[in-house]
Amino acid sequence: MSKLRRGVSFAALAAGALAAGLLPASVAIAAAPTITISATSAIKPVTGDVFVVFQGGSIAKAAIRGAVTGAAKGEVARLYAQQFPFKAAPARVGSVTLGAATQSYSFTVTPTLATHYWVELFANAAATKPIATSVTRVVYVSSGGGVKGGATCGRPVCHEQLVIDLLMPASAVTYEMSKHLYPYFGLTLGTKNVPPPPKVLNLGGGKASVTKWKRISAGALEAKISYSFTIGNHSYYWLWAACTKDSVTKDGLGLPGSHSCGVKQVSPNVAYLG
Repeated sequence: MSKLRRGVSFAALAAGALAAGLLPASVAIAAAPTITISATSAIKPVTGDVFVVFQGGSIAKAAIRGAVTGAAKGEVARLYAQQFPFKAAPARVGSVTLGAATQSYSFTVTPTLATHYWVELFANAAATKPIATSVTRVVYVSSGGGVKGGATCGRPVCHEQLVIDLLMPASAVTYEMSKHLYPYFGLTLGTKNVPPPPKVLNLGGGKASVTKWKRISAGALEAKISYSFTIGNHSYYWLWAACTKDSVTKDGLGLPGSHSCGVKQVSPNVAYLG
């Protein structure tokens, strides 16, 4: 019985080999085009998230870059954008006609709220059905603005008042007005020479007090922070910071997640609070 099984197995293998030899040569199938995409800005990403600053000049812009591989000459790559709250139809914000099978592309964008970006490849300028689509990249937006005020300290007690102006799309103002402003403060005292800067900033330090946000235009808010701290006859070095907690899922401003705003202490070197 065992010999019979071996003979059958051999015959089956031989037949399989013969059949395989009679099959026609396989035909190579062209790979589908692929599209890579990345988003960058002049600001270092925070927890991997790329962002720009609203009305921030050069830091208000982001670059969407990538390459199309395996395309045909004359095909068209189009950049699409969909802004928070991501319900409106995507908008076409740029296009490039390819001159080679592999070609890089670059678009400059200036989002005003968190925006999804992706690239689609079409057979020609009139085509409406994409041949290939890239993954989606997100560019987030932080409120812009500036700070006024601040003065040379008087002795023995220094009194400082800072006026914070925030700029943002009008659609975000109502929600941003409801947020609490968290003030931070740090101080080091010396003898003759100016001391090193404080190593930490404390929430509410310097007897900080804040006002509520006041709307000063369609897309601008204003609030004031006051500090009062004793320096006597010492040399001194003081630093401050302020933040509101991000709410990108509510109004499209800021970054996803929590970024230390509201904790008891922060580093004076922190890149982003929100």
